[in-house]
Amino acid sequence: RIKCAECPSRRFLPVTDDVIRWHLSGHDPDGQSFVAGIYPLLRDETCFLLAVDFDKTGWQEDAAAFLETCRRLNLPTAIERSRSGRGAHVWFFFEDAIPAALARRLGSHVITETMEARPDIGLDSYDRLFPNQDTMPQGGFGSLIALPLQKGPRKQDNSVFLDDDFVPWIDQWAFLASVRRMGRTQVERIVEAAERRD
Repeated sequence: RIKCAECPSRRFLPVTDDVIRWHLSGHDPDGQSFVAGIYPLLRDETCFLLAVDFDKTGWQEDAAAFLETCRRLNLPTAIERSRSGRGAHVWFFFEDAIPAALARRLGSHVITETMEARPDIGLDSYDRLFPNQDTMPQGGFGSLIALPLQKGPRKQDNSVFLDDDFVPWIDQWAFLASVRRMGRTQVERIVEAAERRD
């Protein structure tokens, strides 16, 4: 009868060690299936991460081409096979929250560079960026993305981080700890150079 954004009775679950445990184990204390997700867009229209979603046939080839562009531009990334196993998310992590518009321009630049490197093939499996918007929707939260490593998909080697050969890292936590976070200055430099080149 009423939209969630307008509901005065809505309650939010805070992120606690218990919530993380439920996500990693795949169920809450009542035995119900449990998946945690985040809204990357913060209230001040900044974000700590950018995720690029590849979903459809050819996702593996497209994601590999995208990662090659990232390597050429010296951009640290982490690739995660999707929960379904039929797609991937390429994650960028930032040292501090940066404007979502800036993060999304970075993602758009890498997508454009990847497409220009393979004009005959395109990038058909590219779906969208998270956050999906530059500004916070009125009364909303932006786009929701499920967090990786939830137990259900993880049992099928989905929702896990992959190496360059698309094989899951043996130690997911050690891999994540090794991923370099990007500073705002680096992102601004790359985006400004891209805009100067039109």
